[in-house]
Amino acid sequence: MSEREPEHNESTDEEVWLDLVARLEHMDASEPVHPEPDHSAGAPDAAAPRGSGETGEATQSRDPAAPTPAERTRAIFENQPLASAGPRDYTSEDDEDDGRFVPPEPPPLGTGEPLVVLSWLGTLAGPLLLLVFAMFWRSAPLPVILGTIAVFAGSAAYLLFRLPQHRDEDDDGAAV
Repeated sequence: MSEREPEHNESTDEEVWLDLVARLEHMDASEPVHPEPDHSAGAPDAAAPRGSGETGEATQSRDPAAPTPAERTRAIFENQPLASAGPRDYTSEDDEDDGRFVPPEPPPLGTGEPLVVLSWLGTLAGPLLLLVFAMFWRSAPLPVILGTIAVFAGSAAYLLFRLPQHRDEDDDGAAV
């Protein structure tokens, strides 16, 4: 007959989790972490150091005035200063820049050059208008169709004319 693992349910998992959190809150950051051995399964105590009589439990020699790891984490996420700052908790009052890139505010829409915006509109709308004519207005007069083609061609030509005329041979394109 084979032994089966005991079934885990949410109540025992929750108790184990709360016990783990409680033990970690009372540990000092400099103490080594030794998990408590599971004696219920009959497994040998592999977590205890060899040759010592300890059971692997962490000692409770923490300064009561020092913040717990949970308090330190909470203070970091809420941008609050800790009561007792450590060597890694240094922040200067005048140090506003935290090193993150903040992009400049984009210009409002519609502030481009009017001729360029109209050229893009003509370039994009010309073929779509010809497609609509072909699908829904088969008897469109020839001047309307030729005018649409002329608007498209003129708009595309203006956009191509606005492209840079020369290229720097030393530029590899890596600079922004």
